[in-house]
Amino acid sequence: MGTDDIGRDIWSRILFAAPTDAMVSVLVISGGILIGSLVGYPAGYFGKSVDEVNMRVTDLFLAFPALILALAIEATLGRDVVYAIIALVVVWWPSYARLVRGEALKIKSMKFVDAALLSGLSNFAIISKHVITNSLNTLISYATIDLGNTILVYSILSFLGLGVPAPAPEWGTMVAAGLNEFPEWWWYSIFPGIVIAVIVIGSALLGDGLRDMFAGEL
Repeated sequence: MGTDDIGRDIWSRILFAAPTDAMVSVLVISGGILIGSLVGYPAGYFGKSVDEVNMRVTDLFLAFPALILALAIEATLGRDVVYAIIALVVVWWPSYARLVRGEALKIKSMKFVDAALLSGLSNFAIISKHVITNSLNTLISYATIDLGNTILVYSILSFLGLGVPAPAPEWGTMVAAGLNEFPEWWWYSIFPGIVIAVIVIGSALLGDGLRDMFAGEL
């Protein structure tokens, strides 16, 4: 893959940046699922005022373009990978809140939930034992698809100068740095960009495969 403008091996830097990008993606998805579940499951299961309040809060965050909101948050907090994770979690959880709310609405209307209510189980027990467990397949497949999207958005933040500070390598930062030498040193930007594209497409294909597998089990 060649070297950069000061002779550093691009392949080695891509490999060195991989754990950071993977960590950011996993932490953002985990944080989004956690917050989204705390908001979405009660909204879908209890409905009425709980649903109204939780979904209006969710709509408030969805009203802002995700990338613009993430840029504003990180620009306010500072340039650091921790702040990037916080910014991305803030813009990521509303989609999971919507997803798990829909799952809760679907599952709570099923016969086994009525049977659980008649048996005397508490609402908390029903949500934890029945609603959450029966929505895990959908949540896992969606989260798998979303892993690549998270890396893409984080790379955009890094491309705009809000990722890991130099000289630590990061895929988006490498693409941005390579543009200064493009097209003479085309490999400097092209190869990190190819890696990002492969990760995004691969996670999407894996998520689709998991979704089809889980659908076949039902």
